[in-house]
Amino acid sequence: MKNKINLLIASLFFVVFSFSDVNAQKSRKMKKADQAFELELYSEAIKLYKKAYKKTKDKSLKAENIFKQAECYRLSGKILQASIYYERAVFMNYHNAIAIFNYAEVLRMLGKYDEARDQYTNYIQKTLAEEKISKEEILKLASDDARHVNYIKGELGLRSCDFALKWKDLPTRYRVKSMPLLNSRFNDFSPTFGDADYSKLYFVSSREGELTSKIDGRTGEYFSDIWFTTYNKERKMWLKPSLAQPPINTEGNEGPIHLNNRGTVMYITQCKFEKKKILGCGIYVSERSGRDWKESQLLQLKVDSNTVGHPTLNKDETIIIFSADLPNGYGGKDLWISRKGKRNTWSDPQNLGDLINTKGDELFPFILEDDDGKMTIYFASDGHIGMGGLDIFKTTENEIGAFTSPVNLKSPINSPGDDFAMIIESDKERGYLTSNRDGGFGGDDIYQFELLALNLSLQGIVTDAKTGSIMTDVSVKLVGSNGTKAYAKTDNTGKYSFPLEPLTSYEIIVNADGYIKSTLKETTEGIENDKIIIVDVAVNPKKKEVVLPLVNFDFNKYDLNEESIIALDKLAEGLIDNTNFIVQITGHTDDIGSQYQNKKLSQKRADACFSYLVSVGVDPGQLIVKAMGKKEPFVIEIDDGRFKVGDVLSESYIRKIKFKKNKQKANQYNRRAAFRIISKEYNIEDEKK
Repeated sequence: MKNKINLLIASLFFVVFSFSDVNAQKSRKMKKADQAFELELYSEAIKLYKKAYKKTKDKSLKAENIFKQAECYRLSGKILQASIYYERAVFMNYHNAIAIFNYAEVLRMLGKYDEARDQYTNYIQKTLAEEKISKEEILKLASDDARHVNYIKGELGLRSCDFALKWKDLPTRYRVKSMPLLNSRFNDFSPTFGDADYSKLYFVSSREGELTSKIDGRTGEYFSDIWFTTYNKERKMWLKPSLAQPPINTEGNEGPIHLNNRGTVMYITQCKFEKKKILGCGIYVSERSGRDWKESQLLQLKVDSNTVGHPTLNKDETIIIFSADLPNGYGGKDLWISRKGKRNTWSDPQNLGDLINTKGDELFPFILEDDDGKMTIYFASDGHIGMGGLDIFKTTENEIGAFTSPVNLKSPINSPGDDFAMIIESDKERGYLTSNRDGGFGGDDIYQFELLALNLSLQGIVTDAKTGSIMTDVSVKLVGSNGTKAYAKTDNTGKYSFPLEPLTSYEIIVNADGYIKSTLKETTEGIENDKIIIVDVAVNPKKKEVVLPLVNFDFNKYDLNEESIIALDKLAEGLIDNTNFIVQITGHTDDIGSQYQNKKLSQKRADACFSYLVSVGVDPGQLIVKAMGKKEPFVIEIDDGRFKVGDVLSESYIRKIKFKKNKQKANQYNRRAAFRIISKEYNIEDEKK
C-alpha cells in the first residue's frame, strides 16, 4: 500500500539517504537506479539496482544497494520481499539505523510481532548508542528534535506490537469477508457509495482496462482507473464491475474518489504527469450528465501545495476533509478541514490537530454524519498505535465541535497489513474497507464488514446467605434502565436467567418469603463482545432488630451524605421487616443562628430522613417527624477527648469551651437527626381502612 500513499498524494518528499563517502565511485547503473528511485519508479529501480549490485565491489555500496532494494519493495507494497532485503541490509551492517526500524515495521506488517519487538529494541539501542545519550535524556529533548522523534518511533513500534498481540486474540464483533466478484489479482481499493440506498459502488483498480495498457513504473501495474458496480437485489449479488468512461478516467492515475448522496457529483483525486514527472495531485470535481460524467475541474481549495487528495464531504457538501502535506502540519500527510462559504468559496483549511494527526500519515478519511449533524471521521493512519502498516481509526465530534481521541477499530477490521478506506452506511454498522491482508486475491482487495448482534445474558443461583442452600421457586425481577421489566423463578437447581440488551443498566430484585428483599445492580454499558454475566444472589433471612442510626449534617445543611444513607438503609431494612414499628425522627441544630432559622433547618433535616426512608420502601405511617431546633442538645454517650459521658452540649456548655476546634466539634455533635421507637403496634391494614 505504501506505493499508493505516494501515488495518490504524489508527495514530492523523497527518502533522504546518508550517502557513503564513496558516492563518487558509484557505477552508472547505480546512479541510474537512484534516479529511478527518486522518481518513485520503484519497479524499474529494483531491476536497475539488481544489475548494479552484480558490478559493485565496495561493501558499503553493496549494503546501500540492498537497503534501497528493500525500500523499493516496501514502497511498492511487496512486504515479504522487503523483509528479506532489510534483513540482508542489517546483516551487512548498513550504517543507518533506519534499516533496523524499517525491518521491524515490515515484520509487524507480516504479523511477526515477537520478531518485530526484537528489531524495535535493537533500533532503540542503536539510536541511543549512536547519539551517546540516555533514555532519560532523550525524553527531555524537544518533541521536534530528530533524536527524540526517532526514539519515540521505536517505542511506538514496541507498544504497537504489544497491543496487536492482545487485539489479535480478542477480536471485536465485526465480521469481515472478501468480495470475490469485485476483486482482481491487481490492486482494488477505496470504495465509495454511488447513491443514497447503497446499491452502487465506485472503486479504484489497477486492473487492465480499455483506456490504456501502459504500466506505471512505480507499481509495476497498470495505471489506476475508476470502476463501478451495481447491486442486483433480486439475485442478491454485486454485478461484474464496469470501467467508468472518459473524461473522468484518463491515462494517468485516478482515485480515491467521493460521491455526494445523490450520486450526481464526484470528487476525484487526480494526479497529473508529464514525461514521467509528477506535476502534482489535486482534488477535481465532475458532475453527472445523464449516464456520463463531465470533464473534471480543479476544486478551488485555498492550498499552496500539489500534494492534496483523498476527499470526503458531509451530506450537504458544505464541509470537506482531505489529506495533504501542507505547511504547519504535524509530520507526513495530515487531515485538514475546510468549509464552504458564499459563492462556492472554501475557507482556509484547518488542521484537525495533534490528537488525530501524527508524524506519520493520516489518509483516506470518511465522514459519517448523524441526524443532528455531528460527524464521526473514519480514517487510516500509520502514526498511531496499530497492528501494522495503516490501521483504521475513528474519531467523533463532541458537544463543543472538537474531535475526540481516535479509537483503533482493532481486529478483525485491522490486520497486520494495510487497512484503509473504510466507508459505512449511515443507519447500520455495515460497510466496506480495503486491505492487503493475507487471503486476498491480489495486492489490495475490497472487503465487506458488518457488526454482528451482541448476545448478552444474565444468570445466577439464589442461595440462603446463612446456610448456603439453594432456593427453588424464588421470584426474581429484572428492571432495565430502558423501561423493561422481566420476571423469572429459580428452577430446581436454584438457577435463574434473563436475556439482556446492550447499553442498559439493570436492577436484579430477589423476593422470597421470610427473607429480606435483595437488590443488586449490573450494566451492559462498555461491553463490546458476547458475554454471559453471572450474578449469584445470597439472600438474608429477615432480621427483627431495628437499628436506630444517628445521622449527622454539615453546618447549615440538610443534605444526606453517603455515610448517612448507609445508616438509613439499615434502618429501612429493619422497618420494612418490622412493619408494626413506629419511629420518631427528630431534627436538631447547633446554637448558631436564630431560633426561627434553627427550627426551620431542623425540620428540613428530619424531612430529608423521612423522604429518603419512604423512597426506599418504608411505609410513611411508620414515621413521625418532629423539629427540635436547638432545644435538645446532644448528650455524650462515649468519652471523646474533653467530652465525657453524660456531658450535655448546651449553649452555655459550649461557650465555656476555650479551643475553637472543640467548639466546632461540639456544634457538629448537635447537627443531627435522632431516632427512637415510640410504638410497636402499627397496623398498615388498619391505616388503609
